[in-house]
Amino acid sequence: MQTWVPAAIATILIAGSANAADLAPVYKAAPAGAAPVAYSWSGFYLGGNVGVIWSDRRADPVSFTTTGVDFSGRQAVGQFPSFDVGNTAFTGGGQVGYNFQFGSNWVAGIEADINYSGLKKTDTRVFPATPFIGGGIIDANTESATQKLGWLGTVRGRLGFTTLNNRLLAFVTGGLAYGKVDDSIYTIGVPNGAGPFLISASSAAVRVGWTAGGGLEYAFASNWRAKFEYLYYDLGTQNLTLDYAPVPGDAGNTITYRFRNNGNLVRVGLNYNF
Repeated sequence: MQTWVPAAIATILIAGSANAADLAPVYKAAPAGAAPVAYSWSGFYLGGNVGVIWSDRRADPVSFTTTGVDFSGRQAVGQFPSFDVGNTAFTGGGQVGYNFQFGSNWVAGIEADINYSGLKKTDTRVFPATPFIGGGIIDANTESATQKLGWLGTVRGRLGFTTLNNRLLAFVTGGLAYGKVDDSIYTIGVPNGAGPFLISASSAAVRVGWTAGGGLEYAFASNWRAKFEYLYYDLGTQNLTLDYAPVPGDAGNTITYRFRNNGNLVRVGLNYNF
């Protein structure tokens, strides 16, 4: 009996210690936080833009056919000058495009846009009757040239590189440009005292050319991006010829003016990425 009692007490104490150990709290290391998902530029987007468009173009006389005395006299006193048809105006429109991100920071895509343009300028010169060397009077004459860009569209490729945690895209862009261009020129006067004559030439057409530029685009939310962009566009040249055949004394006289249809635009925009 004396041997059994101490053995029983020892067994109870050992079992209690084991149970206490099982009930002790167990601490585990917290799981590592998931890495943030990098912003992706891939996908379709749609947006709008506003900005400023400008040109510093002139309509220049490039060739003459001269046989009449009156026509030669008007040239000699400074008529038929170059015309300033450059101007600055508002532009606004919309764009749609698709981006594909490759590598870790490169983005390639294509974008099409169409914009209203308020670009229009008329330059008018009034020439009074002028005495001519050797006698005679050069008749009064009014001459005018106008250039207008009604709207401008582009279809461009884009290539860019991202920074700032993949949120800022710096890109270059270039491709096709097309737009509604109106060029016109006229002269009105009373040559040789024969009565008022209006001689004019004009062209109104959709012209096609090229464009190039670059910009920045920033993803400030999961689906929204803001952009700043510069583009240079060139829609080629247009030659317009004034034919003075109906004017007495000026049969066979012509003058050709060349219009350059190019300019620049800067705009800001907002895109929604689908």
